[in-house]
Amino acid sequence: MTSTTPRNRTRTSVFAFAAAVLTTSVLALSSPAHASGEWQDGSSQSDTIADCLTGQLTPGVTANVGWWSPTGQVPKVGEPFLVHGYIGLTGRACSGVAVVPEMMFDETAFGYPDEPIRWGINAIDDPTPTFTTDPVEVTRGVNGGIAIPTAGGQAITLKRGEIFEFQVPVVAVRPLNGTATPAPTCWERTAGVKPCPVAESGDHLQVAFKVGGHGGDKAFVTPYVPLFATGSPISGGSGSVAKVGSTVSAKYKVSARKKGKATVTVQAGKAPTGRVVIRDLARRGRVVAQGTLAAGDNGVIRLSVAKLGKGKHRLVAEYAGSASVQPSTSPAKRFRLR
Repeated sequence: MTSTTPRNRTRTSVFAFAAAVLTTSVLALSSPAHASGEWQDGSSQSDTIADCLTGQLTPGVTANVGWWSPTGQVPKVGEPFLVHGYIGLTGRACSGVAVVPEMMFDETAFGYPDEPIRWGINAIDDPTPTFTTDPVEVTRGVNGGIAIPTAGGQAITLKRGEIFEFQVPVVAVRPLNGTATPAPTCWERTAGVKPCPVAESGDHLQVAFKVGGHGGDKAFVTPYVPLFATGSPISGGSGSVAKVGSTVSAKYKVSARKKGKATVTVQAGKAPTGRVVIRDLARRGRVVAQGTLAAGDNGVIRLSVAKLGKGKHRLVAEYAGSASVQPSTSPAKRFRLR
């Protein structure tokens, strides 16, 4: 790779040109003023909509995914680098689009530095885009990957001419061989039904953007990119240090008509920190409580649980893990509320 401006390839569409402008100011893992390298983007994918004024078929949303190394070279095993995904609503839809990104890759091949996820929503042609480290809710997605909705589990809403981008720091714990492994070219991904199975996608990152509300012809727009890393595997776990296992248990006091309470306990060989969410599996995985474990919590967090409503419920507590502790999920507990 050469040390040039991020994402310097020629673009032919308005969206692609503006996306190139967008990531020229990407924030690095360390000091961006001294970082080099360019974004290595993969395949893009779009859906199709009927133009709101003319009724003619036209691209609706366009998405891409890529990776970036601060050294300007293929990252080494144990060396942090960034992966990202971005999507913009470029077509003249009659309404905005709701977006939930879900990263699909071999999670056993990666660890996660203690660096925040950066994200932003900007105008496609904004020459000075901004990014934030405001909390996002990292959860399991509908395809089993890592979903990144906004805090509270809400989809990201884009109006025409807006672009959403997220950047996630990762560390490879084994060599990654990219294009030498099978690519995610299943018909489901191409048709926009769902992403390809991780087990059939080799060393590639897919970002399955769940999209809706704008009249598009795909449920998922899923670009992908091959990932590379050189060096020897790290023994004993993910990241630059070995990850220890964890277990989760939860006690609930819930109600159909008023807010309830939950006490979630995460046990691990190291102090667990990071996100905890409670889902109602009987209600399509609805998030009913969430919070963040701090180092001084000793693995115990008390959460306020939303009113559940009448009927059957099945609650699970999910711990998202950290740079040194593996994620885990509690056994499901069933309730019938009147």
